[in-house]
Amino acid sequence: MNKVIATVGLAALSAASVQAQYAPSLTPLETSKPWSISATLRGFYDDNYLTLPKNYFVGYSATGTPIYTHPLSSWGAEVIPSATVYHSAEDTIVSASYLYDLRWEENRSQTDQTHEFNGRLEHEFSERYKLSVSDSFVVAQEPTVIDPSVISSPLLHEGNNVRNTGAVDFTDSLTKTLDLHVGYANTVYHYQETEGEVIGWPFSPAAAFPVQAQPSYSADLDRMEQLAKLDLHWKITDDTTGILGYQYGHTAYTSPEYIIYPSGIYATRFYEPPLAPGVGNAGYTSDSRNSDSHFGFVGVDESFTPELTASLRVGAEYLDYYNFHTSRVSPYADANLTDQYLPNCSAQVGVKEIHNSTDVVGSAGTTPVLDEQSTAIYASDTHKLTDRLTASVMGQAQLSTFVGGGAGYNGRSEQFYVVQANLAYHWNPWLLTEAGYNYDKLNSELQNRAYTRDFVYLGVRATY
Repeated sequence: MNKVIATVGLAALSAASVQAQYAPSLTPLETSKPWSISATLRGFYDDNYLTLPKNYFVGYSATGTPIYTHPLSSWGAEVIPSATVYHSAEDTIVSASYLYDLRWEENRSQTDQTHEFNGRLEHEFSERYKLSVSDSFVVAQEPTVIDPSVISSPLLHEGNNVRNTGAVDFTDSLTKTLDLHVGYANTVYHYQETEGEVIGWPFSPAAAFPVQAQPSYSADLDRMEQLAKLDLHWKITDDTTGILGYQYGHTAYTSPEYIIYPSGIYATRFYEPPLAPGVGNAGYTSDSRNSDSHFGFVGVDESFTPELTASLRVGAEYLDYYNFHTSRVSPYADANLTDQYLPNCSAQVGVKEIHNSTDVVGSAGTTPVLDEQSTAIYASDTHKLTDRLTASVMGQAQLSTFVGGGAGYNGRSEQFYVVQANLAYHWNPWLLTEAGYNYDKLNSELQNRAYTRDFVYLGVRATY
């Protein structure tokens, strides 16, 4: 079963500091009081809540007739309570937030539950030394929640799928014009679906119409990603900072399951006698896709005005797929432009070029798909139309090319597009009514992949 693509989530569009407080990442609303709670109630219509293509093969009937399913739609309701707390002192800020999302779909009388927790500590030891520690933990089904940046799969994954990202960054102001930044980030993914829950399991060798066992999302995507960084920031002028950086990344897949089963072997967990990967009809387990990566780049941060800022990083990425004794060099880029063009109005555009994990793994008789090279382009705008009415729109385009997997996969491409629009009417500072529309579209050179999804909602939100 091939399940794929990637996209990039938008960064926060605004950040502000508060006079007499060390609060570099809080907005004025967040610093108006040390805590807040909110609750959202929505009704929605989703025309493809399982993100299925037009004809999706699920197996054979007793007479051997292929069985297909199609996109399924449903009305539903959603409840989203959340809470935020922070403490700010002269040189320290501690903030935390929790969001719970309960979504019920009438068509299948089922609920999906999402948990999101974000915590951050920032401390300034002195004018020279600063430390930032953060953690983001989610249990979710939607791909844009599981992956807030580059998305490994655009499909909704039922179950309690976990992602946790912890990061620490330390800044040493070596001189008045030169800063040293050292950091480390660790991200762990764990998907609930295992091999016993997918097509091909359980399997009877005597079946008249056997189905090849398929890898699970756990086999495809369970992993630990580590990233260490070392950057030098040179303050050329008050508005311009030059960047010289290096990063080391390591991706280790953690599931013991097959991603490509031995040829001709169906629902068999083990193959006897064992064969080495790449020999005869031997299969591949998830850790065969492990890799090391090295990034070298230069860049610049520019403040054209207090409201208009830009950031640019360009360089190269060297990847070592050490289990296959192969490597490659690819371009690396990360650039964005942000404009706070009016009070409570902001816009951002950006592009990112990078390798990322994918849930497309290949098929029997080939070596696995190792990862994909992705170009992500994104733009957003939030505009206050009147004192009470605010509109926001966001668009993303992710263009991805698979690496490895043989002639049927290597060099094949997919494109994933996302558009989100929201209109909010503020009755007072504590209550608003909102309406929104989300559109997802996946184009793919792989069979049985492409889909579209329309999601519309209407709701109210109360904040205290």
